[in-house]
Amino acid sequence: MRRLLLALPLMFGVQSPTVAADLRTGFAAAVELNAEIRALAAQRDVIAARRRGSETLLPGAPTLAPSWRTQINPQRTGYQEFEIGVEAPIWLPGESRAARGSVTAQEQQLEARLRQARITLAGEVRDAYWAWGLALAERDAARARLVAARALERDMARQAGAGNAPRTDLLVAQAEARDAEGAVRIAEGQARDAALTFRALSGRDPTPGAAEPIARTGVPGAALRDLPQAALANTSLQLARAEERLAQVRDRASPTVFAGWRRERDAFGEPWRDRPVIGIRIPFAYAPQVEERVAMARAEATAAEAQLATIARSFESAERRARAQREDAEALTTLTEQRHRALAEQAGLIETAFRAGNVPFIEVARVRAQLAQSDAARRRSRVERDRAASTINQILGVEP
Repeated sequence: MRRLLLALPLMFGVQSPTVAADLRTGFAAAVELNAEIRALAAQRDVIAARRRGSETLLPGAPTLAPSWRTQINPQRTGYQEFEIGVEAPIWLPGESRAARGSVTAQEQQLEARLRQARITLAGEVRDAYWAWGLALAERDAARARLVAARALERDMARQAGAGNAPRTDLLVAQAEARDAEGAVRIAEGQARDAALTFRALSGRDPTPGAAEPIARTGVPGAALRDLPQAALANTSLQLARAEERLAQVRDRASPTVFAGWRRERDAFGEPWRDRPVIGIRIPFAYAPQVEERVAMARAEATAAEAQLATIARSFESAERRARAQREDAEALTTLTEQRHRALAEQAGLIETAFRAGNVPFIEVARVRAQLAQSDAARRRSRVERDRAASTINQILGVEP
């Protein structure tokens, strides 16, 4: 009944209201919706089952084997035998311990894969959120430009109607207003598309929020060890080594022990004879299969070691580049704010001079266009500054 009620809005084309989310809340929502993370989390039950299997008394289930033998003749007067037995596999020496070591390595690798999947998703959410932030900055700047352009258009329309300004000045103001309206329409479309991208990941609409604090690194080298991709490579290396040990121990099929009870007689009417049956089957090792499994495990270990070395080489340069970009974004934000204040003051002086009849209207339009561009630039620089902090955290493997 509850599922039916939840499905009714979808059946009738009604969408439930979407909750707004900032970067951190949006990431948490995206984790709950991500198919890969949910699939990896479900693998915990699989590995738990393997853990229980490695800790059991036997490596497999015992087998019940009843049988009946008799001499073939119509009278059934010949030999007769009834037998029932139980056959059970047993662990090879050291196999159970090696299997538990492999399961432990699989558990560690799964957690590392989950961390890697989460930080990969964090990068996607961060990209979508800050792309929306840039689009929102462009939209707000375009709207501010439109408000100023319409006010100027109304002013010039009054002056032209009163005969205090030529029609050419009114046409310039009208053209600027129409251009500003078009820019707003484009910016709103881009902001809408960016918001839909964020919503596809998180199921929520983006909302402005505080910038991420930059994570601090402690002991040199600790950040590298804490990286999800480094942890994944390291756990893959440990798993490969555990699998190599298991392959060396598990060099043949499991031996089996069997015990049973046999009842037999040589001819019909003679007394039955009961005999116990006890035995063991020991299979031989097959070297090519063992060598293949060991070689595969060593190849995985080599690949993991190479991946660790690659991560170590690229991490330091990536972190330095991201921190330098953050410093550049800080400086650029300061410069664009200063430029905008200077142009705002200049615009005020030129408009005063225009009203006094000292400069033509085209100078007012020119300085207004520069002011609108500087306003958009300073808004973008703020977003890029905050985005640079997220980039540093992403490189350090820190979630929002």
